[in-house]
Amino acid sequence: MSSKPIKLTYFDIPGRGEPLRLAMWIGDMKFEDERIEFKDWPALKPKTCWGSLPMLTLPSGEEFAQTRTLGRFVGKKTGLYPEDPVAAMRVDEILDTVEDLQSATNSAGQGLEKKEKEKKRKEAMESGKPAKILKKLDCYSKKHGKPGYMVGDKITLADLFVFSYTGFVISSGFFDGVPTDALNDYPSLLAVRKTVASHPAVIKRYAAEKSSNPLFKIFAAFK
Repeated sequence: MSSKPIKLTYFDIPGRGEPLRLAMWIGDMKFEDERIEFKDWPALKPKTCWGSLPMLTLPSGEEFAQTRTLGRFVGKKTGLYPEDPVAAMRVDEILDTVEDLQSATNSAGQGLEKKEKEKKRKEAMESGKPAKILKKLDCYSKKHGKPGYMVGDKITLADLFVFSYTGFVISSGFFDGVPTDALNDYPSLLAVRKTVASHPAVIKRYAAEKSSNPLFKIFAAFK
């Protein structure tokens, strides 16, 4: 059997790769964290499975992609994806919904000049589709999870995806025009953030981060 670890390939940002990194840290799963520069992506893109990242390469050399597919794989390997089919469906709902959140936020003001785009994104976070998604996520946590969790009473992939996507889309400042304090209106989501941010493996993960990208320092400061 090969002693090579699984390799995660993604950009040097949190983004869609971050819930996978967190899951492997929490599950103490050894992996190679390959970071590529955006300038190198055009040459790599046609060589990937679906023309997208993140991508996982198994010790056998087999390559797989699509964020939520990879999330479920890693979640099963680390015990962060429920064995119960109903609980697993609940986790899947969250994985799909946070992807909708990022898509809706990115689409707001798309194609407009910077100032107008920022205005549209701010409006979207206040009363548009992203705001509606966040409200539904906040209510979902109250209904289906104990305080600090999206589903059930222990940390799952759903919590890692909420932490990573809301952190990147809202709080990091990566998306122009999105108020970085927009999550303050959603106390249940803030409680989920606290659960993930305070996990010993997550604290260790950010303490070990070597990237100079300031986005990781923002994630490390989440409370």
